[in-house]
Amino acid sequence: MSPATFGPKGTVFSSTVLRIPVPGRTPPFTLAYVDVDDGPRILAHVAGTDEVLVPGRRVALSGWNENGDPVVARSGP
Repeated sequence: MSPATFGPKGTVFSSTVLRIPVPGRTPPFTLAYVDVDDGPRILAHVAGTDEVLVPGRRVALSGWNENGDPVVARSGP
């Protein structure tokens, strides 16, 4: 393996809202599979919403949460 740089923007492939308790997480929270521009498809937490994101929605990587999971935020219309 070698280091790679990609993103920070991407397109939602699929998303879901988890409304059940999961150890270390407070429901509800949204997860999305995101096709990162010039990069891989990742599973990320979505910042600031507990709504499903429509496939095709543009998002941007915004960092990592306290558990080390990637976080994306909605961008654009």
